[in-house]
Amino acid sequence: MSPEPVPASLARTAHEILDVYHAVTYLAPEAQESFRALGLVRPWSGYFAGRAAPLGPVGAPLVSALFYHFKPSMVAAEIPLVWRTAAPDQVLGARLKGVDAGLRKLLGDAVGSAELAEAAGLAEAAAAACAPPGRPLGAANAALPLPEAPHVALWQVLTTIREFRGDGHVVALAQAGFDGVEALVTITAAGGERRRSIQARRGWTDEEWAAAERRLAERGLLEPDGTLTAVGRLARQNVEDITDRLALPVWQRLGEEGTRRLVRLVRPAVERIVTGLGLPVRLPATTSTGS
Repeated sequence: MSPEPVPASLARTAHEILDVYHAVTYLAPEAQESFRALGLVRPWSGYFAGRAAPLGPVGAPLVSALFYHFKPSMVAAEIPLVWRTAAPDQVLGARLKGVDAGLRKLLGDAVGSAELAEAAGLAEAAAAACAPPGRPLGAANAALPLPEAPHVALWQVLTTIREFRGDGHVVALAQAGFDGVEALVTITAAGGERRRSIQARRGWTDEEWAAAERRLAERGLLEPDGTLTAVGRLARQNVEDITDRLALPVWQRLGEEGTRRLVRLVRPAVERIVTGLGLPVRLPATTSTGS
């Protein structure tokens, strides 16, 4: 008997909560220090090396294609420089070491809890639905050995799920006809990001941002005041809907009860991560159904 269908709203909630556990690799000081210990000392070196390492020593054009939102020259400033500093297998070791240290600091004794061990098993089952075709980052992470420690194994499988979903998001953006900077303009116009934060972090200049706004306005997607038109709102919502739909196989593998159980098991750890790192994150509400 197949698991019961998972509502799209629950799949989105699962992503928003579980993705915080994955984000430790970018945000925990211990994770950043682990990359610096390899010589990856530039502000973005650890990010680009850590995310791209499962692919091997790939070049900047491929990383730009997969990371999508980033200005290509920003990617080219890091790739292949990072591979001359540390080989991908060294980077993979450093990211697991940093995640382990970061989670141990943030979660304390909870890293050895039965709840996280159960969550790791559920997440591994969910990640088995991350089929490789068309999902390069998801497939590359799925091919990595699973760490023995449950709290790190959970991080690894949630990273696979996250990158699988991200690959689908790239498909959705390409289908909508949004280039990297246009994708950022539309999501900020929709209220999903703040320009003053995301623009600089992705490397785009004010001139490039303004040019993207003009292109979107010419297509009838953006109002003169920078808000989305009705057509623009529909186009942006279609991106989100396609992304959610392409990610759904992961949660359908667990079914509604299993997905709710996974979220409930991981949420206390995520709350500690949010508090410990001082993240400006408001976690979505969950229900006790299926606990």
